[in-house]
Amino acid sequence: MKYFILSCIVLLMISGCGGVAVETETANDADFTGFLSYDWLDVANADIGGVRANSPEVAAWVKDSVDRQLLNKGYVKSTNGQPDFLLSWLGGVEKKVKVESIDHLYSSYGYGPVAASMPRENMKGGMEREYEEGTLLLDVLDPKTHKMLWRGSGTAKLLQGMKKEDAALYVDRLVKNICKTIPDAKAL
Repeated sequence: MKYFILSCIVLLMISGCGGVAVETETANDADFTGFLSYDWLDVANADIGGVRANSPEVAAWVKDSVDRQLLNKGYVKSTNGQPDFLLSWLGGVEKKVKVESIDHLYSSYGYGPVAASMPRENMKGGMEREYEEGTLLLDVLDPKTHKMLWRGSGTAKLLQGMKKEDAALYVDRLVKNICKTIPDAKAL
């Protein structure tokens, strides 16, 4: 129980501190008027290369989260095979390097000897830290032509050694932030 509470506190701190960078693109000729129903594009046989997020478990997390978010916005999943739009998603993880310099914190206060005792990397201008960043793309497609009408992407820093439950929450957080930018469904 103690570990569960600690995990919740850490997740809350992370979700409050580490933001999700969201970007959207809309096709010039996209018209969302009257969009009420959607379905998922079947990509079972599509070649999507070495995308690490391509697993049945992650796919289920993404689709469940998107379904919940769209339901809250008034959209319904098509049952007649004729949706107003199709959805597709793609996810990936990329290694990043950040150079952090802390020597400037000490030099102006007369702490030169303290800065000199820092690791050698700091003396060269900074310490390199590797981290992973996850990106999720959500596409709205024309159901007939599969032309992209809208794309939302969310990117956030991943925690090392993330447990399965934490990864599911991470995916849900990305999806929520992306789906905030989708307009609510409006009947004609």
